[in-house]
Amino acid sequence: MLSGFVLVLPFMRPGAAASWAQYYAKRFFRLYLPAWASLAVAVALIAVIPRTASPLQSPWADMYVIEPSAGQVLKDGLLLLSASTINTPLWSLKWEVAFSLLLPVYVLIALRWRRFWPVKIGVALLLAAVGALQDVDWLSYLPIFAIGAVLGAERERIRELTRSWPRFVWFFVATAGLFLANAEWISPEQPVPGVEAVVTVGATLIVLLFVSWDPAKRIGDAAPAQWLGRVSFSLYLVHLPIILAAVTLLRSVSLPLALAVSVAASFVAAELFYRYVEQPAHRLSMAAGRAVGRRLRYDTPRSAPETPKTAETPVTPTSRPVRAMAGATSGQR
Repeated sequence: MLSGFVLVLPFMRPGAAASWAQYYAKRFFRLYLPAWASLAVAVALIAVIPRTASPLQSPWADMYVIEPSAGQVLKDGLLLLSASTINTPLWSLKWEVAFSLLLPVYVLIALRWRRFWPVKIGVALLLAAVGALQDVDWLSYLPIFAIGAVLGAERERIRELTRSWPRFVWFFVATAGLFLANAEWISPEQPVPGVEAVVTVGATLIVLLFVSWDPAKRIGDAAPAQWLGRVSFSLYLVHLPIILAAVTLLRSVSLPLALAVSVAASFVAAELFYRYVEQPAHRLSMAAGRAVGRRLRYDTPRSAPETPKTAETPVTPTSRPVRAMAGATSGQR
């Protein structure tokens, strides 16, 4: 949802236009290089600390026991197929890549028929619910990006409409959002059919909260939240291999200790990964976009008008806290 929200923002300025060739070049490096690096980290950790099943650890940890093969690594690196247990969080990047490829369609949906934005969100929620109930993955996940795109396009209108809501309403939105967004954990033994749609409603409410309610926006602007937002994509990519390595090393001592160590190590690793992998990948993606842009301008006949440059994402008081959260799913800055 946050990916949809953030990626639609550059197209909101009057006169903004996109060179889709530049966008795709930037997007490739922005997504794939960090994902490949995280896969390399996972393989290296497994080589140093092999995962093994044990009665001393949880059945959850036993599910991730694996000896990576070259074929599995290559398959996972495509990001277009279901990820193996080498670094399982990569599974969601399959849908991130699909959304990225289809971004022109999402921009069209977000920027056309603006007054019908509640209908667009309602239809997307309905499609996500049908997909969840019928167990159709693409129908479950792709509409979620559309909800984010519409929320991003209409953020000022939504903020104006909700400005007069009393505090108790926002407390209800916050409580309901957090509860529904974690609905998958309410009954893990017997999952509720279509629970992904319930989680989607919760995510929608949380984004609405940070878009429209000033106290939530101030939390999003706080230094710790800004730092978490900055490293969240890196944290997402590296946390699972670190947790499993810590469990393997410390399971004979204490699983709570393993959890504590893995949490601390994950945050440290996320900061390092951000500095030395994600940031350079971002710079390389921008350089690739500029190179493609120069090539397009060189190939454009002199009589033809140049394609205007894509507007940069405006960092407004409304967008900052939401952008701080956005790295958690896909590192969209």
